[in-house]
Amino acid sequence: MSAALSTPAEPTQTAVGAAYSIPRLREVLSAYYRRSTALAFALLIADIALFVLAQWLVAASGTLGLQLLGCVLATVAIVRLFIIGHDACHGSLTDHDGLNKTLGRIAFLPSLTPYSLWRVGHNVVHHGFNNLKGRDFVWEPLDPSEWETLSPTRKLLERVYRSAFGPLPYYLVEIWWKKLYFPGKANTPGKRAEYNWDSLSVTAFAALWIAALIVFSPAGAAATAGAVVLGFVVPFLVWNWTVGFVVYLHHTHPDVVWYADKSSWLKAQGILHGTVRYKIRPWWNLLLHNIMEHAAHHLDARIPLYRLKAAQAELARLVPDIPVIELSMRQYWRTVRHCKLFDFQRRVWVSFPNGARSSA
Repeated sequence: MSAALSTPAEPTQTAVGAAYSIPRLREVLSAYYRRSTALAFALLIADIALFVLAQWLVAASGTLGLQLLGCVLATVAIVRLFIIGHDACHGSLTDHDGLNKTLGRIAFLPSLTPYSLWRVGHNVVHHGFNNLKGRDFVWEPLDPSEWETLSPTRKLLERVYRSAFGPLPYYLVEIWWKKLYFPGKANTPGKRAEYNWDSLSVTAFAALWIAALIVFSPAGAAATAGAVVLGFVVPFLVWNWTVGFVVYLHHTHPDVVWYADKSSWLKAQGILHGTVRYKIRPWWNLLLHNIMEHAAHHLDARIPLYRLKAAQAELARLVPDIPVIELSMRQYWRTVRHCKLFDFQRRVWVSFPNGARSSA
């Protein structure tokens, strides 16, 4: 650890009583900006190799057990490649902007994520205004008054989204379909040719992916269909559930507050305190490229994934009041049960439709 980290200068007091202001925290954590192009390439190549191996097991092994293993490995590879692409999209994977864009587009292909549209929705909207209603659309909660104006069909859909099994349909429909994959005019951030080109590129990749599974699978309709289902359909659906689940955990919790006005959000430092740090087993952290070290990432997306763990440890020392939650299914069920709607006047989570309130 550098001397600047071990003996920081006198911090500026913040509005919420934390030891450091956000600019000062970013200054301290700048020690973790150092990037390695060689390491970035190694991670990307390893995960691409894992994806290719998984597809080969599904298509060419001819054994159900190996096909199921391939299905699992394909899902893991998609998740890991997406996280690498996510870093590249932030410009933090390597020190070269053009290389980041190229590597990011490659890494995003298996998750069928159009790079430029993700960059606008995630980097600009979500990271710029996380937990600010009307700006951050990712898992944005409804106020009880808004709930009352919904149609019965939309109320049912919201109940599904806010259920324990909601991350899959929520991300697939509300994020990927509506905002990323050839979005309609209402969800398109202006007119830029790269939006269509990136959507076309993931479409072409999906077509080649499915074609390869068909070509290399054993003869017969059943075998071919099985290869497509286990190699493409299931991994893509599980990927959607995984990303929806992870993003939900990052910004939804009984102790996490959302804000209806920007002044309150700025005063409370929502960019730092609007996220939760989950304590997970080391091998899960390794598997997920440290993406659960989310407070440090949200504070400063310039920190590359391979330095997030160290940066998060330093941030926890500097700002000990960031919630640290032991991730478990029990904890997840508790969050799902409590976090249905958000009363923005009282700043508390409430149930569907007028159930008992939970503290936020």
